[in-house]
Amino acid sequence: MPETPVIGHITLTVSDVKRSAEFYNKLFGTQTMKDIVDDFGPFVVSGSPTLVIGFRTHEATKSADSFDAERIGLDHCAFHVGARSDLDAWESRLDEEGISHSGIVEDASGVHLNFKDPDNIALELFYPAQQG
Repeated sequence: MPETPVIGHITLTVSDVKRSAEFYNKLFGTQTMKDIVDDFGPFVVSGSPTLVIGFRTHEATKSADSFDAERIGLDHCAFHVGARSDLDAWESRLDEEGISHSGIVEDASGVHLNFKDPDNIALELFYPAQQG
């Protein structure tokens, strides 16, 4: 069996590619790497050495539409952190940026900090429970 692949990038359909790129760049310290219009429409890619996120608006994308985790497709996107204490730092960062969030929540699977991007896409910072 081949080795499990690593996620190389995620591309999100959004209502405004520039607004989304600015949100993620500011939050994660990434930079815009590509800003083009191709055959499908506006496309922006933001990234760092460890994270690459693309933002696309398709011709049929409605600017008034927003994300709904209950529809087929993405439920949420989780970013794992290296230590439980990192979630405290991220909670402070979200507060500094005025981003509403769940607060730090712990359950059997780990410790979560949930929030949403400008299109209501559900995002999570997550520290998994230690396997024993």
